[in-house]
Amino acid sequence: MTEINNTSERSRCGFLLSDNGTANPPTSNVTDSGQPSFNYDLEIFTLCQHYINTKNHQGLALIARQKGLPPFLRFKIWPIVLKHHPFVLNPFIQPDSGSGSASQDLNEDKLKADIDKDLSKYLQRLSFSGPVDLSNNSEVGKDIFDILEDSIFRFVKKWGKIIKYNQALSWIALGLAEWFPPIPHTHWVLVGRDLKYHNSCVKNLFDDYTNYIHNIDGLDNYLHDLISDEEINNMNFHDVYERLVLVLLHTPEDSYKDKIISPSTINKKILPINGGTIEERVSFFIYCLRKLLPELSSYFQEEHILNKFGSHDDEWLIWWLKWCGSKVWSRLDRGRIWDLLFGWRMQNKKKSNEYYMEKMELTPEILDRLGPYTFWSVSDEKDEVMLSTYRRSSSFKDLIHELNTSQSSSSNSPTSTSPSNSLDNSPCHYGFESEQGAPIMDTSSSSSLVETSIPFSKLDPHVELIFVALALLKSKENTLMELDQHEIRQFLSRLPTKSLSLSAKYGSLIPDNDGKIISNDSVDNRKIDFMDNIINEAGELWRKWLWSEMIDDK
Repeated sequence: MTEINNTSERSRCGFLLSDNGTANPPTSNVTDSGQPSFNYDLEIFTLCQHYINTKNHQGLALIARQKGLPPFLRFKIWPIVLKHHPFVLNPFIQPDSGSGSASQDLNEDKLKADIDKDLSKYLQRLSFSGPVDLSNNSEVGKDIFDILEDSIFRFVKKWGKIIKYNQALSWIALGLAEWFPPIPHTHWVLVGRDLKYHNSCVKNLFDDYTNYIHNIDGLDNYLHDLISDEEINNMNFHDVYERLVLVLLHTPEDSYKDKIISPSTINKKILPINGGTIEERVSFFIYCLRKLLPELSSYFQEEHILNKFGSHDDEWLIWWLKWCGSKVWSRLDRGRIWDLLFGWRMQNKKKSNEYYMEKMELTPEILDRLGPYTFWSVSDEKDEVMLSTYRRSSSFKDLIHELNTSQSSSSNSPTSTSPSNSLDNSPCHYGFESEQGAPIMDTSSSSSLVETSIPFSKLDPHVELIFVALALLKSKENTLMELDQHEIRQFLSRLPTKSLSLSAKYGSLIPDNDGKIISNDSVDNRKIDFMDNIINEAGELWRKWLWSEMIDDK
């Protein structure tokens, strides 16, 4: 870092710099009572550490989708699971309308100015939550925003023939910088809007979780070693950002081709597994909203919410579904949902279940702690009575069969049955080194998990996201029905975090589980992080939708 020569440049984002140019954090960034809720199974945490040390990307992806990752370890795990994500190995992004030859003449100065303007909006939003010094610059803050700007610029230069610059690309980078330190070998991240930091937009990643960290012997030193480590992974911010965007914006190539041929149709019997374009996913979301939350849907219609989709009035839904919660969801909630997306791995018959049990060093006890796949569906072997009802509906029989059959996914077909997802045929291929996707076996499809089955993904990850979004709406249904049109849109464009404070009398409701659950909460300040409940509810909504389709289709 260069030396700071004047006082006015010493405090961007509230950081003060010492005379030697190093950053000193504010003396009291956040009080203990302001720490987020975090409770985590110690055995799963220990396994997670082992997977990090051995670079076991399959095991880390399993934990990410089943339990979510320890937030203070995301900076080391996200690069690993993103590097091996099927959508990174075989990328396809739905081309923007009008992109192509026009994007070849890129105005670099204008692009940089647009990116800088959009990044500055982050600081403006933070100022709504409390005082933030926006006028001056610190070296740490300046370095972070320079790295973000450069990463976004490089991404657009590389992928600009496919996707035009949009402010959401800046918000995705900002969201990543809230968990992954942009400056190598440091722990400085952006604060997000969940907790109030005094005059600061940059913080130590570990400060929010000191209670948890101090409850585990040696964890403090382990984290310090991870910061300086280059053996486990040495990906810089740009590399992680590019892979992140490829995952969030992935569209099945076949769905895009089908849209060109028949843009007005949507096959809800195929979309859950194969995925679809953003237009198809929005249509499917609205259809499911009417089906699963009829009262809220009716109220939305009365308030003209989602009635004329395509205008800027309901942009919140595009932020939710296309941009995967960037900008509109809180840092804490978005981090947990991104864990689910990054850990997504579909089935493959090429390796036996026993192979992966050994590869990930799994035991029936660990699998029991991890639980079943969130979006499990009725089994054609264990629920014959229910299945006999389903079989009356011939139109959904194939979907049920597909959900309960191990799917063969070749090395160039990460999205289940589409053979045309090859990198060689993809117009979005930019030379990522392809490798064999993680082969996987059949998972249990009921809540009583078969002891030796591994909970791999069944649904397309962006379809999973649709049901997570519906679960979020359901959790806020009573609040939303008390708001008017403008208030609803404002509320959904800045959704409050689901980590809520509870009074001490509710502390007894938090399970101790024989001392195997380590908590970040202080003794007199109990909280509940409801995001696991939201994701579980998303699974329930998926099964409710599937059942209702069977009944309606008889």
